[in-house]
Amino acid sequence: MGYQKLQVSRITAMDRLQSDNDDCVNLNDVLFTFRASAGTSGGDAKVVGPPNTFVDTNGKNLVQVGDLLRNDSSPNSNCSRIVSIQGDDTVFVQTGLTFNAGQDITVFKGSDEPAVLYIGTSSNQNLKVRTSGGDDITFHNVVQGTFLPVQVKRVYRTGTTASDILALF
Repeated sequence: MGYQKLQVSRITAMDRLQSDNDDCVNLNDVLFTFRASAGTSGGDAKVVGPPNTFVDTNGKNLVQVGDLLRNDSSPNSNCSRIVSIQGDDTVFVQTGLTFNAGQDITVFKGSDEPAVLYIGTSSNQNLKVRTSGGDDITFHNVVQGTFLPVQVKRVYRTGTTASDILALF
């Protein structure tokens, strides 16, 4: 009888990184946090930070296209990828999140490496994921204390009722 052998180098807690908008299962690398000076909502939402938030005083980019922003002040704190950098204080993200002045934002180094999941707390709950192949699927009646032996790149906020999920990659 075969068995699954997991050899992981990193683990990410998914409770604050579940997203209906973007793939963000393996984001341990926080680049920095800041408080937004202004922002917009809708497609290609704009986020404005203080001067030199995204570019240092020597003109070097502190973020890259593909890095992710998480609105920590939002109760649903979805993530969204940076699609463009404008000046030293403004970025645009690809999905319709809302950003307002005074909200706390965390910037993560972008990554698309898939992970397997450990389900910490569940009592016949659901887990909606996007697989590394791009398929969206909901696993019903997942059992707590088990691994989901599927490579995933997104854990959806909507449709997931299990909690204490860890991404191992």
